Amino acid sequence: MKKLVVLMVISVCLMAGKLFAAPVPSNTGGCSGFSLSGGDCLLSGSTKGSAGTNLTSNADNNGFLINPVGEGYTYVTKFEGGNTIWTSRRGVTTITLPESISSMFSQIAIGIKQGPTWAVFMIDTALGSYEFNQNDISNVTFYSTDSLSEVPLPAAAWLFLTGLAGMGWVKKRKAKREQLALAAA
Repeated sequence: MKKLVVLMVISVCLMAGKLFAAPVPSNTGGCSGFSLSGGDCLLSGSTKGSAGTNLTSNADNNGFLINPVGEGYTYVTKFEGGNTIWTSRRGVTTITLPESISSMFSQIAIGIKQGPTWAVFMIDTALGSYEFNQNDISNVTFYSTDSLSEVPLPAAAWLFLTGLAGMGWVKKRKAKREQLALAAA
């Protein structure tokens, strides 16, 4: 019984840690010469080579989402060439966030693809526009972590107490069965 209680306490603690955990930005691959004003590099890659290295809307083969750095992020939307969210001039591309993105999220990851290479940056949407140090980008992809919802502490406490009550009921039932078995013998 003690082992069961210990296992339940450990599992509740582990689940609480997972629910409250936020992805930690990591510059594991560098940003291959890319820079974005107001953005921290999370990851970069190239479409050359094996499948799963591009920034696609399919989460199963998206180079960012299948990487451990992209854990916890979800695809939001993609803007492709010819869209009005960016303008290029003299080696610099200015990306302006659409109202639909800046009003929904306080922080968002932005993936920028230029030729066969891409980079993903974490940005604060309050800035509104960002300067990227390259021209000729083909698409801009947005990712969010807002789909994860935290379990409030009071709800976690009720869940834990419900588990304890269930264990008490099981113990009481077992004791009653043993008592009936002794009386029958």
